[in-house]
Amino acid sequence: MDLHNEMLLEAYDNLLPELEVLRDVVDKTIRNEIAKSHIFINSCSSRIKTRKSLEGKLELKGYKYKEIFDITDLFGTRVVTYYASDVDRIASIAERVFKVDYANSIDKRKAHNIDQFGYMSLHYICYLPESLYSDPKNPNINKIPFELQMRTSLQDAWATIMHDTGYKNDIEVPKEQLRRLSRLSGILELADDEFSNIKFELEQYRKNVKQIVTSGDFNDVDLNVDSFNEYVEIKPFKELNDRIASINNMDIQEVSFMPYFRVFKLFKFNTLGDIEKLRKDNQEDAYQFAVRLFAETDIDIVASTIGLMCLVIVSLLKLGSGVAGLAFFLKEINGERPSNERLANKYFKIGKGMGLVKE
Repeated sequence: MDLHNEMLLEAYDNLLPELEVLRDVVDKTIRNEIAKSHIFINSCSSRIKTRKSLEGKLELKGYKYKEIFDITDLFGTRVVTYYASDVDRIASIAERVFKVDYANSIDKRKAHNIDQFGYMSLHYICYLPESLYSDPKNPNINKIPFELQMRTSLQDAWATIMHDTGYKNDIEVPKEQLRRLSRLSGILELADDEFSNIKFELEQYRKNVKQIVTSGDFNDVDLNVDSFNEYVEIKPFKELNDRIASINNMDIQEVSFMPYFRVFKLFKFNTLGDIEKLRKDNQEDAYQFAVRLFAETDIDIVASTIGLMCLVIVSLLKLGSGVAGLAFFLKEINGERPSNERLANKYFKIGKGMGLVKE
């Protein structure tokens, strides 16, 4: 190794402590910013180039570098996303928090070679701005370029497989295997695009459901997990819950409504309009049922599903489900419990006293 490369290696050795600080600052920053943006990623990893790796690089390309700061991959971070659309979101974060050297950055996603899928990462060359980190003890840290790679999980898996099989090395790949690899590359690229498209379409669907639910056109909204959650968010049972809680000045504890979603699907409810009809048709009877249930007790806390529970119970009583139907309902929302049968008999007795039970 010539004198110039030896000097670059010595500079690397002296710079190593600052590289470690740079790694910690960049890694913490990018992870925090991704978390704040609510982007769900596969992984975020960082590495400092080893001395041995740098030696190999300098033996091949040492003549290209005048000083250590000309080497742009002494430190690198790779962020692997699940969706292609999130690569651009990560890039936007990088542009906001780091200083990006666009002239030396590469968007490999613009490559059109049929065998390039696994190498279509977005590579930014960045610097740590002084506004983000500055310390006289590390005077060179803002001058060190680092590489930020952003790619999808499928691209990352493909690149790893290609590296493992020796593809892109000096050995020429036979035409038959090259043809099959190219076919797979195209399939994975299509899958990557489709995952992003489906994600976008589902997000639009949820927005549309939210708008429709908020507008109150419940008969137009199919009953599914998303629509049910949006329906619960507008608190359709709040008025009834507040009336029931006032019986004994009880507190209301928030709990999940999802067991009732399963019940409604078993009842063959098809739209949110079916739940709304249940609520409107049985609201007063549900309150009167709750009065008889709690009036002579010292209970001081009830679940946020109490109103809905009373609505379903009085509806079942009116439909003539009897004790067996009530016990089945209780099993669905509470699971197998010895008390289900006893409570079913108690609720049936209250309903009969109210005249809800069909003789």
